[in-house]
Amino acid sequence: MQKKAFTLIELLVVIAIIAILAAILFPVFAQAKLAAKKISSVSNIKQASLAILMYNNDFDDMFAAGCGSQWWYPRDGGWAWSTQPYIKSLALLRDPTDTLSTAGWYTWLLPPNNPGVAISYASNGYLWQDSNNGYKTYMYGVMGVAQPSWMGNTYTNGTQVTQPANTILMATRADGQNLWGMGDVISGVTWWDNGSGGAGLLPNGHGDTVNPYKAKPYNTTITVNANHLWGCVYTPYSNQAPFAFVDGHAKSMNPAQTNPNPSNTYITGPSYSLGDSGHDPQNMWDAYR
Repeated sequence: MQKKAFTLIELLVVIAIIAILAAILFPVFAQAKLAAKKISSVSNIKQASLAILMYNNDFDDMFAAGCGSQWWYPRDGGWAWSTQPYIKSLALLRDPTDTLSTAGWYTWLLPPNNPGVAISYASNGYLWQDSNNGYKTYMYGVMGVAQPSWMGNTYTNGTQVTQPANTILMATRADGQNLWGMGDVISGVTWWDNGSGGAGLLPNGHGDTVNPYKAKPYNTTITVNANHLWGCVYTPYSNQAPFAFVDGHAKSMNPAQTNPNPSNTYITGPSYSLGDSGHDPQNMWDAYR
């Protein structure tokens, strides 16, 4: 009686078919996995923003500072520290694709010296500098740097935000931390990129698309983004990033859309020449436009 068996040719054909199917399906699986992570990150940043709004409600409609005047959050506040009673889970402050690397951090930020932890989200602490008036600085964001000695305004009241549904509260930024300096703030000012806790360049729809944006936030130089269109916003989702807005909603979008047509292109800092003290009506980072 003759036994039935696969021939070598048949086995090779089956293997080839499996390989073709795998080549087709693996990218689909990878895209589905990335889409699930994006949904998770949008959910996280939304929950974190709702906690911030709860803080705002409990403190007479005032938002927390992004960074306190002494730059040491346990002493004088920073939103990621001040809102801990409302944010019970560290996971809410992290994007699933963020490596949360601390390789370049100052050692004194880390345990056992200090309780610094990596986070993925940063507040809208946009600063505007008046180049026609000795570079006097104003906080045009929502949760920025509390430095009353040299800034025109340092805290934002919820009623001052003119377009809450269209004004950014938080965005995704890799290499952040919850303890010191600009670790949880996007300021739009790049002279804090070197050694002060985190990259700060605002997205810019007219930005440089050729040269990568690099910063040295701790002890090592990092490539923040492939170009200057996205500023310091972390874009792991096909050139998109999760954003939370002052009215409490969150969504994923291309960072360049948040500041599509600035009055001037800039690399080292904004220098608008508008008649309304520099408010750009299309800049979603400007709470007072």
